[in-house]
Amino acid sequence: MTDVTGAISWINSHILWGMPALLLFAAAGVIFSAKLGLFQFNIAALFKNTIFRKSVHKKDKSQPASKNLSPFQALASALAVTLGTGNIVALGTAIAFGGAGAVFWMWVSAFGGMATSYAENFLGMRYRRRRRDGSYIGGAFYYIEHALGKHAGLFYAACCLLASFGMGNMTQVNAAATALRGSFGVPAFVTGAFTAAVVALLIFGGVKIFGEVTEKAVPLLSLIYVGGCVLVMIIFADRIPGMFARIFSEAFDFRAVGGGILGSAMLKGMGWGYRRGVFSNEAGLGSAVILNTMSEETAPARQGQWAMLAVFFDTIVMCTLTAFAILLTGADRGVTDGGAFAATAFENAFGPVANAFVSVSVALFAVATIAGYSVLAKISAEYLFSGRLIKPVMFLYISCCLLGSVANLQLVWEAADLFNGIMAVPNLLSLLLLNNEVTR
Repeated sequence: MTDVTGAISWINSHILWGMPALLLFAAAGVIFSAKLGLFQFNIAALFKNTIFRKSVHKKDKSQPASKNLSPFQALASALAVTLGTGNIVALGTAIAFGGAGAVFWMWVSAFGGMATSYAENFLGMRYRRRRRDGSYIGGAFYYIEHALGKHAGLFYAACCLLASFGMGNMTQVNAAATALRGSFGVPAFVTGAFTAAVVALLIFGGVKIFGEVTEKAVPLLSLIYVGGCVLVMIIFADRIPGMFARIFSEAFDFRAVGGGILGSAMLKGMGWGYRRGVFSNEAGLGSAVILNTMSEETAPARQGQWAMLAVFFDTIVMCTLTAFAILLTGADRGVTDGGAFAATAFENAFGPVANAFVSVSVALFAVATIAGYSVLAKISAEYLFSGRLIKPVMFLYISCCLLGSVANLQLVWEAADLFNGIMAVPNLLSLLLLNNEVTR
């Protein structure tokens, strides 16, 4: 098992998440930022055109209300997918391996990712299909098929399905099981069984039920977690200037850490910042396109802006607050396990009882992510198998909740990074080939 984990880790570090991949992500971010006139930096206009738009909750009478999601439900569903362990556990690993400078490069990846996310969801809306019952179905595989051919679309769908099992399911339940076992002594298998039961209810309840649950649950969960992070910042407010100084100094640290300039601390921070930023917000992977194209919104540009907002909230807000809590409390200096940084941060601020707060937050966000990824798994399977084998895939997905709760953590995370990297290649290439179709 160790040999397998090591081999996957080498592929991730040297191939899929090496410099060529980072340049591909960066190229997409730069190209689409230019096409949008750096619109992602106009946060006020972004909110005005989405959440604060007067007609945001107005139903399209021509669409069957029971089948499609409102734009806000699509946003909440997309956030349910992205607001998982990437915001809490994976962010700690980025700092552990990439230093505080990884936070800066995570910001860079996020603002570039907002433009990339706009592009992939714009194209997703253009190439989505409409079922006989009036509901929409879409995903990156449809525009990948147009750009690179049917086989490329099938390849991407297969990768997305496997990523759903790994990144969207097993990493999440594994983190939840680890957190609950550490704080409350809950056996890992119990967490897996409970998660499987909840996910099964949401899966068989349909995507509309999932959208109605997430539009209420995700804002509440996020507000509670944000409140905890803000309290940490208030308590350690005197350390904020030093924290920013550390982030920026380590972000441009050229000291060698094992390989000359190519092994510099700066490039290490850049790699982990991008790697974990993408793991969290998924911009450039195309996975969230499936949920966004279920929206009853008809304008691709407007739905693209909703997708941008999801990346902003996921990474610029949630991941940043987690990073601040970790760095302000010095959690990264006394603990070797990056996955435990967030829990240590809250414990340093509020005492041992705060560990329970982080554990419960991880568990709840993880369940939301797993439920959201069940939709991605279902739609990917529908495309891959032409509408067949949906139920067996869903039962396998539910079973992964049990398997993931007791699996080897390092292997699960490395496998998730592997599928992320594989998915990104055809998606980013297709975006670049179809960039002339993307407009504001």
